[in-house]
Amino acid sequence: MQGRENPARALFPEIRQVADLYEVETEGLSEAVLRRTREEKSWGAWSIRDQVSHVASLPYRWLLVRWGTTLFGDGLPRDEALLTRFDGRMMKEAYCPQIQDLIGVMRDSFGLVWEVLGAETSESIRDGRNITERVPRGMKRPGTGEDVRRWRENVTLKAHRTGVWIDPEDTELFHFNLEYTFRHILWEAYAHLNTIQMHKKEEGLEPLVRIPQEGYIGVLEWE
Repeated sequence: MQGRENPARALFPEIRQVADLYEVETEGLSEAVLRRTREEKSWGAWSIRDQVSHVASLPYRWLLVRWGTTLFGDGLPRDEALLTRFDGRMMKEAYCPQIQDLIGVMRDSFGLVWEVLGAETSESIRDGRNITERVPRGMKRPGTGEDVRRWRENVTLKAHRTGVWIDPEDTELFHFNLEYTFRHILWEAYAHLNTIQMHKKEEGLEPLVRIPQEGYIGVLEWE
């Protein structure tokens, strides 16, 4: 039976601890600290709260929106009303007014990752299923102005040795499989947690958790 032999969960056991890491790292922080941005830093345009909100929404945006039909057909494993509760790349504040609310959402969204992993094997996440994104040169992310193509080339392709590739016949197309998706979600969580720790250091506060130094952390820089 799929999921019994070579289970995909064995490749990503850390998924279960992500929300705990974020809860520990943000516990006791004041609203002023949670919402402070540092525009003078390359990593500081988003506050600590923004970082948590982004990561809380990340699994929903990848698994329910990008992969939704491929993985679940017409029956999403979450109420479709959830799709209206994130805006762009973050959860809407009206839905998650407090940091504890965001941590609760993160527990559910990473719980969804664990559920999907439970239905897959190490072979099935590398099979012929993939999703495609068109990324022309000069494409910018709304809100941040980040160069999407540059990020894909200088971060995504450098960090991921497998699971993502440029279409050989149309170089604007990037293809992703499930292996990449799970790895990306985990590595994004680590990178944004590292940014939270950078914010805390600027506040004179000590980081509280150890972050695995893998994936995007080995490619990105925090000056």
